[in-house]
Order: sequence, then C-alpha cells, then structure tokens
Amino acid sequence: MTQNMTGKVVLITGGARGMGRETARLLGAMGAHLIIVDWEGEHGTRLRDEINAGPGSAEFRFCELTRFDAVRALAADIIDAHNRLDVLFCNAGITDPVRRVTPEGYEHHLVTWHLAHFLLTHLLLDLLKRSAPARIIMISSEAHKAGEGLDFDDLNNELIWKDHNKPSNSGSFAAYHRAKLSNLYFMYELSERLAGSGVTINALSPGFFVNTSIYRNLTGIFLLGAKIIFGTGNLFGWNTPQRSARTYVKLATDPELQQTTATYFEHEKVKPTSDLAKEVEPRQQLWQWSVEQTDVGD
Repeated sequence: MTQNMTGKVVLITGGARGMGRETARLLGAMGAHLIIVDWEGEHGTRLRDEINAGPGSAEFRFCELTRFDAVRALAADIIDAHNRLDVLFCNAGITDPVRRVTPEGYEHHLVTWHLAHFLLTHLLLDLLKRSAPARIIMISSEAHKAGEGLDFDDLNNELIWKDHNKPSNSGSFAAYHRAKLSNLYFMYELSERLAGSGVTINALSPGFFVNTSIYRNLTGIFLLGAKIIFGTGNLFGWNTPQRSARTYVKLATDPELQQTTATYFEHEKVKPTSDLAKEVEPRQQLWQWSVEQTDVGD
C-alpha cells in the first residue's frame, strides 16, 4: 500500500539525477517535501519544479559536497529553514579514473562518498532526533565485497593510483570499493550510538551497474563494458534507476521498518554484508579518523 508522506521532510544528496531523482519523484507523489541537494543546478531546478506541480513539494539546494565549508553552510541553512527532518538519504557519489583532490587535499571518492556524509549526518543529527522516528539511509554497494578493505596507511587513496597524472579505472574501482565499505562501517557504528534515540540507519545496494550518469567518466574497455551491460539491463529492466528507487522508498516509508536499523538491503530484501564489513576494530578506527578530519562526532 502506498504510504502518505504528507508533512514529512526528506533530504536527498545527489538528488538531481539517477536514482536520487527517481526516489524524489516517488516520494513527491506520496506528498513528501523534498530537499534536493546536488551540484547539477539545471537538473535540480527542473526536478524541483516537476515535483512542485504534483501533490508533494520540493526545494533545490546547490552544494559541492567535496567542500566541508559548503556542507556546513548547507546544514546551517536546512536547520534554519526546517523544524523537522524525517529522512536523510546519503546518496551522492562519483566514480572517476582521474585522481582528483579537494583544496584541503582529500581524494574525491573518499570525501564525496564518506567524509561529506559523515559530516552532514552529524550536523543534522539533532534535527533528526527532534523529528523521531526518523531514518538515515546510506547508499552502499555490493562492491564493498570486491576488495581487500581499507588501508589505514592510505585512507586518502594515494597509493592505488600508481601515477597521479594518468587515469586509472582500477584505481577508481579500488577507491569505490573502499568508500562503499566505509558506508557500512558508518552504518554499523552510528546505529549503536543512536540506540534509544528513535533514529535508525540502514544501507542499501542499488544493484549491479545501475544505468545512471555515475559511470560517465570511465574510459576504454571499462566504458565499453558498462555501455553493453547498461543496454542489456535496460532491455530487460534489470538495472534501471526506477527499479533501484523502489528500495530507497521502502526504506524511507515502510512502517514495518520503523525500528529496523543496521540492516543492508538490495531490491527490497534484506541481504548479508561481507564479514569484513562487520568487523568492529576497523569501523571504530575509521570513525575516529573521520572525527579528526571533520571535527564532528566523538
């Protein structure tokens, strides 16, 4: 049964395109108010206007998540403008074979997928707690199982690019694997710290090679392979953003999941994470390092 989300406020990072956009559309149709956060201004404002023409409502907030000052400004604006936040989707991300760093020196996969969302979530935690029951939803991936895990001597992903001046699809995938594992470490650790608060945190895998623009920077045989997989998947409906968005919406709205936390889903069903993702020591080590980088948490 379709849930009524009237009066609920939902924030989606990376909400202007791909799975974020499809999720915003579905939740808008349920009457929710969407805060669409993205650096894609044209796509974001168009989506805002589309949702405002229906039963729901929306606003667009431009934010470059690779900049901590921009994330802090975004959070301050949200807190000033809203007295509640019911759902926070940590959805924005990238894949890029070129190793790029922020002015502060952070590699883009690391900061976009993990540190920015670590910071934003903490800055909005009090608002989420005041809105309880509230939900945080991390977008992870089965790629968290496809590597050796975090290298605490190389959290900034310097060594996986052998030549920082040359693109590397394998470097990009290694950074992606680490980021998706970090999302699950964050989920498990934060869920324990939120016990009794009325705020839950869960994660999902959108499925394999979902046909969004996130892969647009791949090169060579990797790009060719992605296009073949996308075309085949679209033909049979296996890897469309619309299919993935159904899991997003389930985690945001299903009343039976109101108390479910620290759980991983794919295509609307619970799925086990890797044994590596459940290890306590690396998640606590990552947490402490993240606190030191962002000056939030404890």
